[in-house]
Amino acid sequence: AQQKLRQAISIAFDVEEEIAIFMNGRGTPAHSPIPPEVFGYEQGEAGMNPFVYRWDAKRSRPVRRSIHEAKRLMAEAGYADGYGPDGHPLTIGFDNAWLDTAFRPRLRFVAKQFAKLGIRLDVRTTDNNRLWDKVLDGNYQFLAWGWLADYPDPENFLFLLYGPNSRSRGGSENNANYANPEFDRLFETMRNMENSPERLAIIRRMNRIAQQDAPWIFGFHPVAYSLVHGWYGNAYPHAMSSNTLKYRKIDTALRAARRRQWNAPRWTPVLLVAALLAAASVPAVRAAIRHAREA
Repeated sequence: AQQKLRQAISIAFDVEEEIAIFMNGRGTPAHSPIPPEVFGYEQGEAGMNPFVYRWDAKRSRPVRRSIHEAKRLMAEAGYADGYGPDGHPLTIGFDNAWLDTAFRPRLRFVAKQFAKLGIRLDVRTTDNNRLWDKVLDGNYQFLAWGWLADYPDPENFLFLLYGPNSRSRGGSENNANYANPEFDRLFETMRNMENSPERLAIIRRMNRIAQQDAPWIFGFHPVAYSLVHGWYGNAYPHAMSSNTLKYRKIDTALRAARRRQWNAPRWTPVLLVAALLAAASVPAVRAAIRHAREA
Protein backbone atom coordinates (compact mmCIF):
# COMPACT_ATOMS: atom_id res chain seq x y z
CA ALA A 1 0.00 0.00 0.00
CA GLN A 2 2.78 2.46 0.88
CA GLN A 3 4.51 1.68 -2.40
CA LYS A 4 1.42 2.66 -4.39
CA LEU A 5 1.07 5.81 -2.29
CA ARG A 6 4.63 6.82 -3.14
CA GLN A 7 4.06 6.05 -6.81
CA ALA A 8 0.94 8.23 -6.80
CA ILE A 9 2.85 11.14 -5.26
CA SER A 10 5.63 10.70 -7.84
CA ILE A 11 3.09 10.97 -10.65
CA ALA A 12 1.34 14.00 -9.16
CA PHE A 13 4.57 15.92 -8.54
CA ASP A 14 5.03 17.72 -11.85
CA VAL A 15 8.79 17.91 -12.21
CA GLU A 16 8.52 19.37 -15.71
CA GLU A 17 6.56 22.32 -14.33
CA GLU A 18 9.08 22.71 -11.51
CA ILE A 19 11.94 22.91 -14.03
CA ALA A 20 10.07 25.45 -16.15
CA ILE A 21 9.16 27.71 -13.23
CA PHE A 22 12.15 27.53 -10.90
CA MET A 23 15.01 26.48 -13.19
CA ASN A 24 14.09 28.52 -16.28
CA GLY A 25 13.99 25.25 -18.19
CA ARG A 26 17.53 24.29 -17.19
CA GLY A 27 16.99 20.73 -16.08
CA THR A 28 16.31 17.19 -17.25
CA PRO A 29 13.58 15.16 -15.50
CA ALA A 30 15.20 12.26 -13.67
CA HIS A 31 13.96 8.72 -14.23
CA SER A 32 16.57 7.09 -12.00
CA PRO A 33 19.41 8.17 -9.70
CA ILE A 34 21.93 8.11 -12.58
CA PRO A 35 22.39 11.39 -14.51
CA PRO A 36 23.17 11.85 -18.21
CA GLU A 37 26.66 10.96 -19.45
CA VAL A 38 27.29 8.52 -16.60
CA PHE A 39 27.42 4.81 -17.42
CA GLY A 40 24.02 3.26 -16.79
CA TYR A 41 22.02 6.29 -17.88
CA GLU A 42 19.75 5.47 -20.80
CA GLN A 43 17.65 7.73 -22.96
CA GLY A 44 14.36 6.93 -24.60
CA GLU A 45 11.94 4.22 -23.61
CA ALA A 46 14.71 2.00 -22.22
CA GLY A 47 15.57 4.54 -19.52
CA MET A 48 12.03 5.70 -18.76
CA ASN A 49 10.44 5.27 -15.34
CA PRO A 50 7.33 3.27 -16.33
CA PHE A 51 5.63 3.80 -12.98
CA VAL A 52 5.52 7.58 -13.48
CA TYR A 53 5.56 7.92 -17.27
CA ARG A 54 4.20 6.18 -20.32
CA TRP A 55 5.93 6.14 -23.69
CA ASP A 56 4.36 8.24 -26.44
CA ALA A 57 5.42 6.45 -29.63
CA LYS A 58 4.11 9.21 -31.91
CA ARG A 59 6.22 11.90 -30.23
CA SER A 60 9.00 9.51 -29.23
CA ARG A 61 9.17 10.77 -25.66
CA PRO A 62 7.91 9.90 -22.19
CA VAL A 63 4.68 11.49 -21.01
CA ARG A 64 3.77 11.83 -17.34
CA ARG A 65 0.92 9.55 -16.31
CA SER A 66 -2.37 11.27 -15.60
CA ILE A 67 -3.56 12.49 -12.23
CA HIS A 68 -6.44 10.02 -12.60
CA GLU A 69 -3.95 7.14 -12.54
CA ALA A 70 -2.35 8.66 -9.45
CA LYS A 71 -5.73 8.90 -7.73
CA ARG A 72 -6.46 5.29 -8.61
CA LEU A 73 -3.21 4.26 -6.94
CA MET A 74 -4.17 6.38 -3.92
CA ALA A 75 -7.47 4.53 -3.65
CA GLU A 76 -5.74 1.15 -3.99
CA ALA A 77 -3.37 2.20 -1.21
CA GLY A 78 -6.34 2.96 1.03
CA TYR A 79 -6.22 6.75 0.74
CA ALA A 80 -9.08 7.54 -1.63
CA ASP A 81 -9.46 11.30 -2.10
CA GLY A 82 -6.73 11.87 0.47
CA TYR A 83 -8.48 10.16 3.40
CA GLY A 84 -7.14 7.13 5.21
CA PRO A 85 -9.01 3.99 6.27
CA ASP A 86 -9.74 5.67 9.61
CA GLY A 87 -11.51 8.53 7.85
CA HIS A 88 -8.87 11.08 8.78
CA PRO A 89 -7.22 13.23 6.11
CA LEU A 90 -3.76 12.14 5.06
CA THR A 91 -1.18 14.69 6.22
CA ILE A 92 2.50 14.47 5.33
CA GLY A 93 5.16 16.54 7.08
CA PHE A 94 7.61 18.44 4.90
CA ASP A 95 10.73 19.26 6.91
CA ASN A 96 12.90 21.91 5.31
CA ALA A 97 15.28 24.80 6.00
CA TRP A 98 13.79 27.16 3.45
CA LEU A 99 13.73 30.15 5.81
CA ASP A 100 14.39 32.77 3.15
CA THR A 101 11.24 34.44 1.81
CA ALA A 102 12.51 33.63 -1.70
CA PHE A 103 11.51 30.01 -1.02
CA ARG A 104 7.85 30.83 -0.39
CA PRO A 105 6.80 30.28 -4.02
CA ARG A 106 8.53 26.92 -3.97
CA LEU A 107 6.81 25.90 -0.75
CA ARG A 108 3.47 26.79 -2.30
CA PHE A 109 4.39 24.79 -5.39
CA VAL A 110 5.22 21.68 -3.34
CA ALA A 111 1.98 21.97 -1.37
CA LYS A 112 0.06 22.32 -4.63
CA GLN A 113 1.49 19.04 -5.96
CA PHE A 114 0.32 17.10 -2.90
CA ALA A 115 -3.04 18.86 -2.92
CA LYS A 116 -3.77 17.32 -6.33
CA LEU A 117 -4.27 14.05 -4.47
CA GLY A 118 -6.05 15.58 -1.50
CA ILE A 119 -2.94 15.24 0.68
CA ARG A 120 -2.37 17.96 3.27
CA LEU A 121 1.22 19.13 3.57
CA ASP A 122 2.42 20.09 7.03
CA VAL A 123 5.26 22.50 6.21
CA ARG A 124 7.82 22.39 9.03
CA THR A 125 10.45 25.02 8.28
CA THR A 126 13.40 25.25 10.65
CA ASP A 127 17.09 26.17 10.66
CA ASN A 128 19.74 23.97 9.10
CA ASN A 129 21.05 22.62 12.41
CA ARG A 130 17.62 21.47 13.55
CA LEU A 131 16.86 19.97 10.15
CA TRP A 132 20.13 18.08 10.21
CA ASP A 133 19.30 16.67 13.65
CA LYS A 134 16.00 15.40 12.26
CA VAL A 135 17.75 13.80 9.31
CA LEU A 136 20.27 12.04 11.55
CA ASP A 137 17.47 10.77 13.79
CA GLY A 138 15.23 9.74 10.90
CA ASN A 139 12.58 12.01 12.40
CA TYR A 140 10.91 13.22 9.23
CA GLN A 141 8.53 12.12 6.47
CA PHE A 142 9.43 14.15 3.40
CA LEU A 143 12.57 16.12 2.49
CA ALA A 144 13.93 18.07 -0.46
CA TRP A 145 17.49 16.87 -0.99
CA GLY A 146 20.14 16.65 -3.67
CA TRP A 147 23.48 15.07 -4.42
CA LEU A 148 26.75 16.43 -5.84
CA ALA A 149 28.68 13.37 -6.93
CA ASP A 150 32.22 12.55 -5.91
CA TYR A 151 33.08 10.87 -9.22
CA PRO A 152 31.22 9.93 -12.44
CA ASP A 153 30.43 6.30 -11.75
CA PRO A 154 26.98 4.73 -11.24
CA GLU A 155 28.13 3.38 -7.88
CA ASN A 156 28.34 6.94 -6.57
CA PHE A 157 24.65 7.46 -7.30
CA LEU A 158 23.14 4.07 -6.56
CA PHE A 159 24.88 3.88 -3.18
CA LEU A 160 22.43 6.59 -2.08
CA LEU A 161 19.79 3.85 -1.89
CA TYR A 162 21.98 1.07 -0.47
CA GLY A 163 20.37 -0.13 2.77
CA PRO A 164 23.51 -0.30 4.96
CA ASN A 165 24.18 3.34 4.01
CA SER A 166 21.05 4.44 5.87
CA ARG A 167 21.53 7.91 7.34
CA SER A 168 19.76 7.27 10.63
CA ARG A 169 21.07 3.72 11.09
CA GLY A 170 24.53 3.89 9.55
CA GLY A 171 25.33 7.57 9.30
CA SER A 172 25.90 7.48 5.55
CA GLU A 173 24.21 9.11 2.54
CA ASN A 174 20.98 7.10 2.25
CA ASN A 175 18.73 9.88 3.56
CA ALA A 176 15.57 8.00 2.59
CA ASN A 177 16.66 5.15 4.89
CA TYR A 178 15.57 2.92 2.03
CA ALA A 179 16.31 -0.79 2.18
CA ASN A 180 15.48 -3.49 -0.35
CA PRO A 181 17.31 -6.83 -0.03
CA GLU A 182 17.45 -7.46 -3.78
CA PHE A 183 18.68 -3.94 -4.51
CA ASP A 184 21.35 -4.26 -1.80
CA ARG A 185 22.56 -7.62 -3.13
CA LEU A 186 22.76 -6.29 -6.69
CA PHE A 187 24.60 -3.19 -5.50
CA GLU A 188 27.24 -5.30 -3.78
CA THR A 189 27.79 -7.20 -7.03
CA MET A 190 27.79 -4.12 -9.26
CA ARG A 191 29.83 -1.58 -7.31
CA ASN A 192 33.33 -2.88 -8.16
CA MET A 193 32.61 -4.16 -11.66
CA GLU A 194 34.12 -2.69 -14.80
CA ASN A 195 31.66 -1.05 -17.16
CA SER A 196 30.29 -3.88 -19.27
CA PRO A 197 27.02 -5.30 -20.62
CA GLU A 198 26.79 -7.41 -17.45
CA ARG A 199 27.12 -4.35 -15.24
CA LEU A 200 24.54 -2.48 -17.30
CA ALA A 201 22.06 -5.35 -16.92
CA ILE A 202 22.44 -5.20 -13.14
CA ILE A 203 22.04 -1.42 -13.12
CA ARG A 204 18.86 -1.72 -15.18
CA ARG A 205 17.40 -4.10 -12.63
CA MET A 206 18.42 -1.84 -9.74
CA ASN A 207 16.84 1.15 -11.43
CA ARG A 208 13.62 -0.76 -11.98
CA ILE A 209 13.48 -1.78 -8.30
CA ALA A 210 14.01 1.83 -7.20
CA GLN A 211 11.43 3.10 -9.70
CA GLN A 212 8.83 0.64 -8.45
CA ASP A 213 9.51 1.22 -4.75
CA ALA A 214 9.66 5.01 -5.31
CA PRO A 215 11.62 5.99 -2.17
CA TRP A 216 12.31 9.28 -3.95
CA ILE A 217 10.46 11.63 -6.21
CA PHE A 218 13.13 11.47 -8.88
CA GLY A 219 13.33 15.27 -9.31
CA PHE A 220 15.65 16.49 -12.01
CA HIS A 221 19.24 16.66 -13.12
CA PRO A 222 20.23 20.35 -13.35
CA VAL A 223 21.66 21.70 -16.59
CA ALA A 224 24.43 24.29 -16.31
CA TYR A 225 25.87 26.57 -18.97
CA SER A 226 29.32 28.12 -18.99
CA LEU A 227 31.34 30.31 -21.34
CA VAL A 228 35.13 30.08 -21.41
CA HIS A 229 37.85 31.76 -23.44
CA GLY A 230 39.93 29.83 -25.93
CA TRP A 231 42.97 30.09 -23.68
CA TYR A 232 41.27 28.11 -20.90
CA GLY A 233 42.10 24.42 -20.96
CA ASN A 234 42.85 21.12 -19.25
CA ALA A 235 39.40 20.99 -17.64
CA TYR A 236 36.07 19.99 -19.17
CA PRO A 237 33.30 22.23 -17.81
CA HIS A 238 30.66 20.17 -16.02
CA ALA A 239 28.32 20.39 -13.05
CA MET A 240 29.53 17.34 -11.15
CA SER A 241 32.45 18.72 -9.15
CA SER A 242 33.53 22.17 -8.04
CA ASN A 243 37.10 21.49 -6.88
CA THR A 244 38.89 21.40 -10.23
CA LEU A 245 40.72 24.75 -10.00
CA LYS A 246 44.11 23.10 -9.44
CA TYR A 247 43.82 21.24 -12.75
CA ARG A 248 43.03 24.25 -14.92
CA LYS A 249 45.59 25.65 -17.31
CA ILE A 250 45.81 29.08 -18.94
CA ASP A 251 47.62 29.57 -22.26
CA THR A 252 49.13 32.94 -21.36
CA ALA A 253 50.67 33.47 -24.81
CA LEU A 254 47.32 33.00 -26.52
CA ARG A 255 45.62 35.22 -23.95
CA ALA A 256 48.16 38.01 -24.53
CA ALA A 257 47.77 37.70 -28.30
CA ARG A 258 43.99 37.88 -28.07
CA ARG A 259 44.18 40.90 -25.75
CA ARG A 260 46.42 42.72 -28.20
CA GLN A 261 44.08 41.84 -31.03
CA TRP A 262 40.88 42.81 -29.22
CA ASN A 263 42.26 45.89 -27.45
CA ALA A 264 44.20 47.37 -30.37
CA PRO A 265 43.41 51.10 -30.66
CA ARG A 266 41.11 52.01 -33.52
CA TRP A 267 42.40 55.31 -34.89
CA THR A 268 40.05 55.66 -37.84
CA PRO A 269 37.00 56.84 -35.81
CA VAL A 270 39.18 59.26 -33.83
CA LEU A 271 40.73 60.75 -36.96
CA LEU A 272 37.33 61.01 -38.62
CA VAL A 273 35.88 62.92 -35.65
CA ALA A 274 38.94 65.19 -35.58
CA ALA A 275 38.53 65.93 -39.29
CA LEU A 276 34.85 66.73 -38.86
CA LEU A 277 35.61 69.07 -35.96
CA ALA A 278 38.33 70.75 -37.98
CA ALA A 279 36.02 71.17 -40.97
CA ALA A 280 33.27 72.56 -38.76
CA SER A 281 35.66 75.12 -37.26
CA VAL A 282 36.84 76.54 -40.60
CA PRO A 283 33.91 79.00 -41.04
CA ALA A 284 34.36 80.25 -37.49
CA VAL A 285 38.09 80.79 -38.02
CA ARG A 286 37.48 82.67 -41.26
CA ALA A 287 34.84 84.84 -39.61
CA ALA A 288 37.22 85.65 -36.77
CA ILE A 289 39.99 86.62 -39.19
CA ARG A 290 37.63 88.80 -41.23
CA HIS A 291 36.36 90.48 -38.09
CA ALA A 292 39.91 91.19 -36.97
CA ARG A 293 40.81 92.80 -40.31
CA GLU A 294 37.72 94.98 -40.31
CA ALA A 295 38.51 96.16 -36.82
